[in-house]
Amino acid sequence: MSSRERRRKIQTEENLLSANPNTLDPKTADAIGFGLGDLALEIAAADNEFQAIEAVSIQEIHPNSIQPRYTIPHDLTDIFALHPRNIVDIFERWIIEVQLETGQKDFDIIPFLHGQSTSRGTLAENDTHEQTAAEQPLSNKEIALMKIVDLAASIRRDGLSNPISLVRHADHFEIETGERRWLAYQILYWKFGDGDRRPDGSVVNWSRIPARVVKQVDVWRQASENNARDNLNAISRARQLSLLLMDLHGWDNFLRIDACENEQAFYAQVADGAAWRIPRGQGERLLNAMGLSDAGQLRQYRALLRLPADLWRRGDDENLTEGELRKMKAALDNVTRVTVKKTKAKKDAVARLAADATHWRNKLRKEINSIDTNNKPKIRRLIEAEIRQLMRLIADIDESHP
Repeated sequence: MSSRERRRKIQTEENLLSANPNTLDPKTADAIGFGLGDLALEIAAADNEFQAIEAVSIQEIHPNSIQPRYTIPHDLTDIFALHPRNIVDIFERWIIEVQLETGQKDFDIIPFLHGQSTSRGTLAENDTHEQTAAEQPLSNKEIALMKIVDLAASIRRDGLSNPISLVRHADHFEIETGERRWLAYQILYWKFGDGDRRPDGSVVNWSRIPARVVKQVDVWRQASENNARDNLNAISRARQLSLLLMDLHGWDNFLRIDACENEQAFYAQVADGAAWRIPRGQGERLLNAMGLSDAGQLRQYRALLRLPADLWRRGDDENLTEGELRKMKAALDNVTRVTVKKTKAKKDAVARLAADATHWRNKLRKEINSIDTNNKPKIRRLIEAEIRQLMRLIADIDESHP
């Protein structure tokens, strides 16, 4: 199909959409009607050599369990499994924690999504060179949350410029690329639902997101998109390197992530450079995929796979650089650790903590009888999630210090 014919076809379909949307091909209509913008129409109307765009329910989409970037802070995914049914609970808890960290009574994301006047915008407009008392550095949790909120605001204002890519499974879709865009749609559906009228007057259904469906997850395609978008932090780069190395050596040589003690242990399977060398002829390809120019950087990122677990998580949540993590690891290695055996006293203390936690939970269960009926499910989920986290911490203490 020539460019002139394609433009004519697109114009025809635009006219049809205005007159009677039901006459359009379903995939093309979905691409127009679910926030992708003009680009979607052009792609959907192109030759068969182009991959079709589908509008997929955001509730049928699951994150990929092995991926370089972890968008949501670790302590939230410790409490809530990263599943579509938990996303609203995660955002609610995330907002509560930002409120507690910043001392705000109410942290409302709606003005940001509407593009309305905010305190952040007012500070930008004042454009003073000196930091005022009202302009305090954002916490890491607030920065991470606002990246998704700002993306959601951008999509609501301008449309989605690039569909996500998914792999189809029997009962769900799995994200290959675009987890942050999916989370942005989750926020928009949570706050505006379907039939939302965007600033340009168009109506969008946020319950479905434009996506290309691919046959399988391609870690090299993931790497290409990650390097073209928001820069990965050091821990994310270490994960990216691990996935590429596993792919080069063959996935059958490694345990699945659900068979590993934790997510870091999965990626650390290729931490030994002597055992898992870069295959001959693949060095340039690996450097290109990682966006690196120095072979020494590959060794530095591989070394991060051997970080202590708490430093690994901190580096990820705080977006620490490879250099910062290397210095912190060196400082830890120079500290002399003295272990004092207090097994019986420790076990007694843990037992008291467990008893207190059980008592607290039972007391709270009685207290919720006085709460408004409509709020009970939400309050109960938050309380139970906090209890589960407390019990996990108790177990960690018990297991790590015999």
